[in-house]
Amino acid sequence: MKKFTIMLMVFVMSLMVSGVSMASGVKEEIRQATMTIEKVHYAKDSGYYMAHTSKDQDGRFWVLQVTDIGTTKEDKSFTNALRKQYQGKQVIVTYVEPTDTDEEVEIWSVKLK
Repeated sequence: MKKFTIMLMVFVMSLMVSGVSMASGVKEEIRQATMTIEKVHYAKDSGYYMAHTSKDQDGRFWVLQVTDIGTTKEDKSFTNALRKQYQGKQVIVTYVEPTDTDEEVEIWSVKLK
């Protein structure tokens, strides 16, 4: 009985939180951007391999994490393999951008074209 009560409370609270976020009035717009990967490199500070895209007409670009597992040291041959695999390829980024606030953009998907 206690588990059911706790689960019910969590469910009701989650509904309240989602209702508050919807009531906040933040308008979001789903967008897509097709960009070319210009550079692939190892980021020492995070330990991940990253890809940088070309800039669009507004000067915006994407920095995309290529690997899911970070390492403490760069593997040069792996970096070169990733460059050969991704550099020069086009990516389609689907994202949600709040249109009336300065919040972060949420990426929904990234696909190689």
